[in-house]
Amino acid sequence: MQTLSPALLQTYAIIFIYAVLMGTAAWDKLKTFGVAPDWFIGQFSKTWLGSIPGGSRIGYAVITVLETALAVMFLLSLFVPALLPWALTGSLFLFGILCFGLRLASEFQGSANMFVYFGTTLIALFLVR
Repeated sequence: MQTLSPALLQTYAIIFIYAVLMGTAAWDKLKTFGVAPDWFIGQFSKTWLGSIPGGSRIGYAVITVLETALAVMFLLSLFVPALLPWALTGSLFLFGILCFGLRLASEFQGSANMFVYFGTTLIALFLVR
């Protein structure tokens, strides 16, 4: 077992916050068993994504799968530390996808917020390398 050091505690804190972020987001989606909520479908109804049959539902499913996989990866990184940079890198792509969807839906403040998530993840990625 590793000795507790500030660097190790920082790594555990990073794992904890991302596991909470991804895990709670995934859990909320998984509770509905893949049914995209009306507000999500309505958000994209006037976009090109909404004009594709099942486009909004597919987008919702992709986000659910990514959040679930990332939550599992963050938890597993407690035991397999080499997974942590991969999970953080996957998070960068998830935040990019979320930013794209928010921009598409003209949710400009939400898309600006994605830059905070993205930037913070880059810092976390730097800290764990």
